[in-house]
Amino acid sequence: MPINFNTPGPISTWRSHSLLMMKNFIVATLSAVILFSSAAVLAGKIYKWTDAEGNVHYGSDKPADAEAEKMQVDTSKTGVDRGANALDNLKQQVDDEAERIKEEGIPPEPPVPSLPMKEVKKRCQAAKQDLATIQSRGQLRERNAKGEIRYVSDEEKQQRIKVAKQQVREYCN
Repeated sequence: MPINFNTPGPISTWRSHSLLMMKNFIVATLSAVILFSSAAVLAGKIYKWTDAEGNVHYGSDKPADAEAEKMQVDTSKTGVDRGANALDNLKQQVDDEAERIKEEGIPPEPPVPSLPMKEVKKRCQAAKQDLATIQSRGQLRERNAKGEIRYVSDEEKQQRIKVAKQQVREYCN
């Protein structure tokens, strides 16, 4: 009985999902940096005054009933400068993760909905059985579409072992 190694299913969806989460984090970080930097730019006029009770106050509006000192606020260095470095670091991390996934031969896929636990267990058992079968046999053979028997090359066998191990990691962990 030939073994089907082309079982449909997601390959390392958690890696694809983590890459998507990293991209979302970058967008959120950039949005926060822009929001906070715009507040710093608007804070160009800051006044400092002391009320009748001796309490020191700061505000953007000059009080009518007290003498206020205009503060010098340096708005030339905003959070954008610091945020740009953080954003560059996050982008580098995403690029490194994408390169690692590419080197491992994992095709980029969008995250897929999780499978029911019963289906996961079924696929785990099938992946373990496929791996054991491939590794226990010396020479593999299979039938083609015409019903003829052909022997699988060592390269194909190693590729099938790799795929089976990926499926075991995905469904059994």
